[in-house]
Amino acid sequence: MNKIDEKIVFEPTGFDYVNPKAEVVIVGITPGNSQLKGEREGVEPREIKRKNAFAGSMRPNLVKMLDYVGVNSLLGIESCRSLWEDDFDRVEMTSLLKEATYIVRKNGKKDMFNEVQLIAKSEKLTKMLNDGFVKDCSNYNKAKLFVACGPKVYDKLIELKNAGIVKAPVIGIAHPSGANLGRVLCYLGQKEAQDSSYQWCQEKAKEAIATINTL
Repeated sequence: MNKIDEKIVFEPTGFDYVNPKAEVVIVGITPGNSQLKGEREGVEPREIKRKNAFAGSMRPNLVKMLDYVGVNSLLGIESCRSLWEDDFDRVEMTSLLKEATYIVRKNGKKDMFNEVQLIAKSEKLTKMLNDGFVKDCSNYNKAKLFVACGPKVYDKLIELKNAGIVKAPVIGIAHPSGANLGRVLCYLGQKEAQDSSYQWCQEKAKEAIATINTL
């Protein structure tokens, strides 16, 4: 076991529902703390995911960005809010690492894993990626679009697309976390770019609109 693997711990989520009907696949890095809250015992996996995927402040930010670039128009719906309601069967909400993944620091604190570039250097993380998300991609035959939450996920999805694993076009959005609100507003054209990460949001919003307009 290498040094990275020694620091990685997982927490099962109950998010093991895979939707082969999905027309849009929204991808994060790992289920976050806000997604781990809520009732699970006695609840079917589909309902666990519907209630908890991208929960908290992430959900309204995500809806705004999806509507802004036209994912709602692509699906012929008024707003992507309904993807957690009547239109849930048209979407997949998933992550590169399907179990909640943490990295243990020297002081013993567990931080949510967000270093996608380390996946290739870790046997544990590579196995989880291949046994989970990569395997699931073979089920997404109806997908018109993959949506990457943040630049790190975007880069990984492009890598997987170039390898022939992801079949549909990939667009990037700002990570919808409430802590990332400045970049979300930049993506929505409501805030000027302050650095390269903000510029990435501006560029990916334009690219997403152009991509969706061709579908």
